[in-house]
Amino acid sequence: MLNWDWETKEKFILDINEYKEKFSFIHDFVVSSDGEKLALVIETEDKKLTLFINGERWNSSYERICYLNFLPNNSVACLVLQNYEWTMAVDEKLLEETFDYAWNLQISKDASTIAFNIKKDNSYGVCVNGRVWENLFFDARDLFISPDGRKTASYVRTKNPPVLDIFSFKEGVWSLAVDGIPWDKNFISIYGCNFSPSSEKVSATVRLDQQEFSVAVDGKIWDETFLYAWEPLFIDENNICVPVKTEEGFTVVVNGKKIWNKYFVQLWHQRVSPDKKKIAAVVATDFGKWTVAVDGIPWKRTFSQAVLSPHFSPDSKKVASVVRENNKWTVAVDGIPWEQEFDRVWPPNFSPDGSHILAKAEIEGVYFIVLDGKVGKESYDLLWEPQFSPDGEKILVRCIKNGRYYRKILTIGEVLG
Repeated sequence: MLNWDWETKEKFILDINEYKEKFSFIHDFVVSSDGEKLALVIETEDKKLTLFINGERWNSSYERICYLNFLPNNSVACLVLQNYEWTMAVDEKLLEETFDYAWNLQISKDASTIAFNIKKDNSYGVCVNGRVWENLFFDARDLFISPDGRKTASYVRTKNPPVLDIFSFKEGVWSLAVDGIPWDKNFISIYGCNFSPSSEKVSATVRLDQQEFSVAVDGKIWDETFLYAWEPLFIDENNICVPVKTEEGFTVVVNGKKIWNKYFVQLWHQRVSPDKKKIAAVVATDFGKWTVAVDGIPWKRTFSQAVLSPHFSPDSKKVASVVRENNKWTVAVDGIPWEQEFDRVWPPNFSPDGSHILAKAEIEGVYFIVLDGKVGKESYDLLWEPQFSPDGEKILVRCIKNGRYYRKILTIGEVLG
């Protein structure tokens, strides 16, 4: 982001109208993080798909193009189906190995690792930087890359009992494999995989019996069990917080020990503040009364339809969340909702100093930038989530207006006019 162009006020990149006139269907629009490139997945006359990057067409075409991503260097990675075989393409260069199916293409934060789930010859696993795990399994679901990009994990089924053999399934057939090596224990179900900040540890919530859940760290199960447990989250290298259900209701525990004195009807989507001193979570104080609780203290205002995951400001002082009431969406900051309501609104984005909040919103099929609860003066056919510059003074806008894609840099004042 530091190397992005924050000086050029406006760049016209591509006229989408030309492609709508020439081709029967545009399947997808994908924009690079810096806004400099736009990828179009185009359906050609023979019903095949190909890519246009800033107007330059790939030479090859495919039956399917999925999970299209821009890398930090603006290379393009995606999964493609060609001649009934799946593989990965990076800037049109295909892997030599092909698969019966491929999905969940993911890229590490530093782009050193590109991985995806695969199925081949009725076995499942993960392909990492073009190399398939040595061990494959009867099934594999979901994919996780460690913060340093050096490890991958997936939920795997290590046993294959007959469908009606319920007793074997009750004993557990699922585990977590890290770099293709499964834990030495199986569970009825497993979910919520999460690596520690150093990437050395990995945790997941495990189901031991009908109403007995716990957390496993590197395959070792906590001594404590609960009526239910949601996804665990590392606070730091040695402390894990997880929402759990007890006889009294839902609360938060750290390393198995309760830290919140209040209980709720429901509690999930916990988030840790940047300074690691606070925990916020979505809670239900009663049936149909949703809100956010910070360190166990709920906002006074509740919402009847939905409250999405909370977001801390960079200084850890504010919490914002997308909320829904009366079939309309908006953003609530520290329990106070914006007056303006929307048909849809995307997750809020704090400025680096926490003084401003940006969001992308839709009203009657038209998209807007919302700054601190006020709708921006410009409307767009399509808009990607706006981003603050590192100094918080400027905003990157990636948008399509009148069928033309632009990259714009606006000041705080220019957004509202």
